[in-house]
Amino acid sequence: MTMTQAEGACLPSYRTLPTLALAAPEDHIRELTDWVEHASFVRGGTIEQAGWHNAYKWLRLGQGLRSVSFDMTYDDGGMCAVGDDFDAVWSEMMQEWQLHLVRLSYVRAALQGFARVLCSDGSQPAAAIEKAERQLSQKAEAWPLHAREVIEHLATHDRAQAERADVSVASGVARAIEMHRQAVHGLAGVPEPADHADMGIFPAGHDEICAAREASATLMLGIQMLLAAAVDEGSVAVLDEDKYLFDGRWVPEPAGSKRRVDEEMPYSEYLAVLHLEPGEPEF
Repeated sequence: MTMTQAEGACLPSYRTLPTLALAAPEDHIRELTDWVEHASFVRGGTIEQAGWHNAYKWLRLGQGLRSVSFDMTYDDGGMCAVGDDFDAVWSEMMQEWQLHLVRLSYVRAALQGFARVLCSDGSQPAAAIEKAERQLSQKAEAWPLHAREVIEHLATHDRAQAERADVSVASGVARAIEMHRQAVHGLAGVPEPADHADMGIFPAGHDEICAAREASATLMLGIQMLLAAAVDEGSVAVLDEDKYLFDGRWVPEPAGSKRRVDEEMPYSEYLAVLHLEPGEPEF
C-alpha cells in the first residue's frame, strides 16, 4: 500500500480547546435537536405549527446522519496498485466531505423552516438572523460562545469575501448558504487525492471538508440566535424547566471566566451553550 496520511487537516483552535471547545457537528446538532424537541411555538395557527414541526424534522434528519458511503473504484481491468490506492483514499475523502455537505443541506432546510415560522415578514434566513442579532445586542448571555470565531474562520475558506470585516452571525449564515449553493449547482470543485513524488497517495480536500463542517456549524449557531430572539419575545416557550447534563458542561461567565455545571441547568440558558463540548473538569 502507498497510502500516506499527509499533514494539512484544517482544525480551528476553537475545536481543540481543553475546555469550552466547540463540539463536533454530530454532537452539536444532537443537542440542538433535543432543545427544539423540548420547546414549542406558542403563536400562530395550524400552518405555523406545522411549519415548526417540519423544521424540527429536518433537524432530526441531520441528527440521525451518521455516515455517507462512497466507492470511487474505477476498475477497467488494468488498474495498478497505486491506482487502487488512489481510489481508496478518494473514497475516504468523499465520505467525509459529503457527510458534512449532506448535514449542511439538512441544517439549511431546518434554518429556512424556522425563519419562515418565526418571521412573519417573510425574511430570508440571513435577514431574520440579522434582526435577531439586533434584538439580542444588549443580551451578551444569549450569544453562543465562539460564534464570531466560527464566522471569521469560515471567511478564510471564501476567497471572494475573505477581506470583509463583517463578522456578524448573519453574514456567516449568508456565506454558508452561498457555499451550499455553489456545491448544489456544481460550481464547487471536487477535490482529489494528491500524488507524491515517491508514488505515495496523500489525502487532500482539507479546505473543502473544513468549509463544509464550519458552514454547518454556522447555520446551527444561526438557528440558536433565531430561537434565542424568539424566546426573548415570547413566541417560543420551553416546555421543560431544566436540562439534565449527563456529562456536565463548562459554562462561560460574563467576566471571561468559566464555571462547571454538573447536573442541571435551565433549558432557556442551555440554548447559548449547547454547542460546547462536554467533558470532565481539570484537576
